[in-house]
Amino acid sequence: MTYTQAGLPHARPPARRMNTPRRLLYFQALENYLRSFQLLRGATPKEVRAHNHDFAERLDVCKAKGLKLPKEVEDYIRSPVRKKEYVRIRYDFRLDDQDTLDKMQRTMERLRGVVAEVEGTIGRAIEASNPDFIVLDGIKLTMIAGSATFKAWS
Repeated sequence: MTYTQAGLPHARPPARRMNTPRRLLYFQALENYLRSFQLLRGATPKEVRAHNHDFAERLDVCKAKGLKLPKEVEDYIRSPVRKKEYVRIRYDFRLDDQDTLDKMQRTMERLRGVVAEVEGTIGRAIEASNPDFIVLDGIKLTMIAGSATFKAWS
């Protein structure tokens, strides 16, 4: 099951419910997909950790390693509004303003689309690499047959 599949049942909250946990999970998924691409292209865990939650910086590194995303997806990730949003959304609990809730729902739709695009692109890159195993910090991780979109490792 992919991050997107796991999040879809929770993507449309009932009226007057906050989106903060869902937004946080989508941002975490976006970061994890970009981290996966870095590892796929040979980055060390230390290099991956060096970018913290800076999505634009991480995107630059992934592009330098060959990631190609549509311009509108890149623009969304690079938007100044995204800067440090992963951290800010942890503290956004406005439940009494319906206009704010409606705006958050619209931005959730766009965020979900961006994560789905990144997931598909990186999933295809992983499938195309078709490794039988990877070595991470000296540990050999072997592919598990029969996984869904992404290859699972043990």
